[in-house]
Amino acid sequence: MSNIRCLDYTHIPRCLEILNLNFDRPWKELDTVFNQPTHRVYGVFMGDTLFGFLALSTILDECEILMCSIDLEYHKKGLASMLVAHTLNDLRALEISAVFLEVDTHNQPAIGLYKKFGFQPIGQRKMYYLQPDGSYNDAVIMKLDI
Repeated sequence: MSNIRCLDYTHIPRCLEILNLNFDRPWKELDTVFNQPTHRVYGVFMGDTLFGFLALSTILDECEILMCSIDLEYHKKGLASMLVAHTLNDLRALEISAVFLEVDTHNQPAIGLYKKFGFQPIGQRKMYYLQPDGSYNDAVIMKLDI
């Protein structure tokens, strides 16, 4: 049985492992996320093992999902959906009115996940994600009014 709880700086090494499993060029400055009062990081656990996390930033009544990553061995098991659902419930309780995020236009599973929760594309960031071959992918900007 899995559960979701807030993470702290002691979880940074495992979060970095998860990011390295999923991305060729992961964001490594997670300490900046864990040390900000406007940021929250939720983790999905089975027992004591962390299998994924979602990081966000809030300002006033808006939120930005900074990253969501699940251990590769546990993709397509509903863990990302659990994290997003839990996060949106918490954000509603905090009276957040809008949630934004950016996702690689080539990451169709992530786009599908967010669309399932009602996120809508509202724009693009050209040449946003650097690829291993030196090229860039665009990012789609998505928004959910809650």
